[in-house]
Amino acid sequence: MARTMRARDAVADMPTRRDNVSVVAIASPTRRRPSWVLFGTLLVGIAGLLGAWVFTSTTETISVMVAARDIAPGEVLAATDMRVVEMGKAGDLRAIQPSQQDLVVGRAARGPIPHGTVLNTGLFAAAGQVIPAGWVVVGAALEPGAAPSAQLAAGDRVRVLGVERVAGSVAGGAPPPEATVLAEGTVWSVERASQGAATSKMWVAILVPTTSQTQVAQAAADGRLRLALIGADG
Repeated sequence: MARTMRARDAVADMPTRRDNVSVVAIASPTRRRPSWVLFGTLLVGIAGLLGAWVFTSTTETISVMVAARDIAPGEVLAATDMRVVEMGKAGDLRAIQPSQQDLVVGRAARGPIPHGTVLNTGLFAAAGQVIPAGWVVVGAALEPGAAPSAQLAAGDRVRVLGVERVAGSVAGGAPPPEATVLAEGTVWSVERASQGAATSKMWVAILVPTTSQTQVAQAAADGRLRLALIGADG
């Protein structure tokens, strides 16, 4: 009996062995999905490319023509009056590009164009359709001989004269005329009477300074107006 009790006590004092106890996980481990990782990487790449495209689009530049100096109203534009600059591209920008210079060269400014202004076709008109500031166009119906040439044309520089009859006599009995220079100007337009018309008059419009418009208009109304062509040397 005593031997049995000692055997039980020996068994009770033996350490408990846990080597063979299995551990059961409360939750199963999450499984990685390579497809989601690939999708995320692709999305980041697309975002980067999109950002680069937006940056490039907003910083793109174009070449445009600007005024190289102040241009007065009515002044005819020459190629040397423009220069090329680079500027940011804008969807609503109206501008002449270097390859389009012919659209404005030889045309006249509608109004003052300050130096550096981006040029566009709306700033200009045909050279014969713009009256410069300080100038007016006066019309006259000229009798044969009152114009210096039957080939008088728009753009010719002329001296506008007013003739007067003075007292006195010459061999033929007619008083010699006196001519007064009223202004210097430019022929604006010429209209000749059609062949077979009842009159042989020539209708001429002349661009003259505003300070001379009254005298020129009065001489035209009185039939005293004469024109003289001005040479290249003035």
